[in-house]
Amino acid sequence: MKYLLFTIALFLCVNITAQELPKKSKIFVRVYNNEGQKIAKGKILKITDSTLVLKKGSRSITVPSSEISNIKTKRTKGHSVLMGALPGAALLIISNDGYAAAASILLTFVGTTAGFIASLFKKSTTYSFTGDIDKWKGFKEDMYSPQLY
Repeated sequence: MKYLLFTIALFLCVNITAQELPKKSKIFVRVYNNEGQKIAKGKILKITDSTLVLKKGSRSITVPSSEISNIKTKRTKGHSVLMGALPGAALLIISNDGYAAAASILLTFVGTTAGFIASLFKKSTTYSFTGDIDKWKGFKEDMYSPQLY
């Protein structure tokens, strides 16, 4: 009987927390200025009305919203290709044997191809800002809304 009550209490507690919006976004973004130059990149820590705070490694980057022209979500296609090729390239560097080197070249080719195919299915979104506060608020709502992975 106590296990039944424990199970019911557990399900009730799970439903209470399931309705909360996330407190932070874990989406990777690239930030561009008015000239089209990338000025920052990282995962979103916090979005305020006037700044965007990103986390890159162990440090945080604060970018004023007045300097932001475009924000693109997800990583570039080149990143996917590079990450696919990385295991084969690492094996090629480490290997001393001719057979292992040939296998690593094949692994690099397969990884590069897999990374390229994966990059075709990425759905990157571009947010453009021209000092419009409504667009900034829309971006903030999109980043803090529950994401489907």
